[in-house]
Amino acid sequence: MENKLSCFKLENKEAHIKNISLEDMYISEEALKLLTKEVVKKYGILPFKLEDDKLYVAMIDPYNVSIIEEIRFITGKEVIPYKDTKYNIFSAIEIYYEKEIVDEVLKDIKEIGYTSKIIKDNNKVIENAPVVKLTNSIINQAINQKASDIHLEPFKNKVVVRFRIDGVLNERMTIPKEVYVLVNTRIKIKSGMDISKKMIPQDGKMAYEFREKDFNLRVSSLPTINGEKIVIRILYKSKKNIDINNLIEDKEDLILIKKILNHPSGIILVTGPTGSGKTTTLCSMLNYLNSKERNIVTIEDPVEYEIEGINQMNVNNKAGLTFSSALRSILRQDPDTIMIGEIRDSETADIGVKAAITGHLVLSTLHTKDAATTPMRLCDMNVEDYLLADSLVAVIAQRLIRKICPYCKEEYILDEREMKFLDIYSKEKVYKGKGCKFCNGSGYKGRRAVFEIMYLDENQREYIRKKQSSSKIKNYSIQNGMKSVRENCKRLVLDGVTTVEEVKRVSYGCI
Repeated sequence: MENKLSCFKLENKEAHIKNISLEDMYISEEALKLLTKEVVKKYGILPFKLEDDKLYVAMIDPYNVSIIEEIRFITGKEVIPYKDTKYNIFSAIEIYYEKEIVDEVLKDIKEIGYTSKIIKDNNKVIENAPVVKLTNSIINQAINQKASDIHLEPFKNKVVVRFRIDGVLNERMTIPKEVYVLVNTRIKIKSGMDISKKMIPQDGKMAYEFREKDFNLRVSSLPTINGEKIVIRILYKSKKNIDINNLIEDKEDLILIKKILNHPSGIILVTGPTGSGKTTTLCSMLNYLNSKERNIVTIEDPVEYEIEGINQMNVNNKAGLTFSSALRSILRQDPDTIMIGEIRDSETADIGVKAAITGHLVLSTLHTKDAATTPMRLCDMNVEDYLLADSLVAVIAQRLIRKICPYCKEEYILDEREMKFLDIYSKEKVYKGKGCKFCNGSGYKGRRAVFEIMYLDENQREYIRKKQSSSKIKNYSIQNGMKSVRENCKRLVLDGVTTVEEVKRVSYGCI
């Protein structure tokens, strides 16, 4: 045996073990069944493929002969090792063994009894460990699956846990109501809420660490007839630079947005509904503008992306630091570029526009359905039309559209109804996802941004001064080359990127 192991070790040191990323791979259920959760966690491994009696395994340490021999002994298969990061492997374990993990925790809670309490005593939290495990497991799974929100929804006989992934809610698990009482209390304590108040809505927040990464969680509770519903918004604190060249996939859009950003002053607005990627787009713009010659200052609620070389502030309403008050202070800091996380009120809008008029480049976001309705929205917020016309450089409306899963993508021919929607007159071949384990049965994997860019000329400025209708501004813009969100989405269907159903969902209300 020793000779066999030594020989194996020598061969593998000489061989090149390939690196993989489980994040981008289809994981075989057949392979997963060969090893238990205990084994994969113990050794930091994940089986991902079974083929011709060979088991392909991702490992933190693929040169560890003892672990490889143990896997071979347990499974009776030839082991083909690959290298992946600790983060990717343990994230995959959380995802693919999730039911086993949750069942184990629920079993522990039942054995201890539902009467266990979480209480505060002398500022120390005495916790029921299985409840902590369950709460953390729910949050961890949501992070692993890149969810933006967690919904814990009490109904008559159960509590449903749903994750919003790629903009759509997906049911992940159910938990007993007796257990949810403990989970609810745990979340409220950690987020600074009053656990004695169950009949009024509350808001809270907490810092959370997972796999050596930091996250901010914003928590909201809402009393319903079946108990308190909890929603947790996950804010992914990223220190990685977002490259505008990678974010904006359409080359024409990229060239135009860079041209817009090269303006020395004025206001540039990114618009769209909540969760449409506005903050990410703004941060990619800041990275593009960031240089030693510029003083860039931001005011955000909260800071989601930390950018080296940029001065970033968090809103603190309790301390009186609002968007508008912070903006006044920023203007005394000799800024070249100012980023306002969101224009929420008339005062912030007015100060932002006046800052743009006086020689600053101002970037911000606004909730409007498309680019053309934005000027009138600002006028409704009591911004003077002549100031807006002179200061507004461009409005970039955006949506995030789901991409077809590459692992279950299949071709089909458009039907008459779909042809009419796409405004085409031939039966084109397009694609859809049939649903697989890799995409959780949704048929979609990942998203990309779709833009509608209104780069103002003198005629559009004159329309704003005269308070012309949004429809007139939009019609003029399209006649002069602006591509609408819906038109860009339709093109992605014909390019095989997304589906007709997704375009209908995302572009509802857009022309």
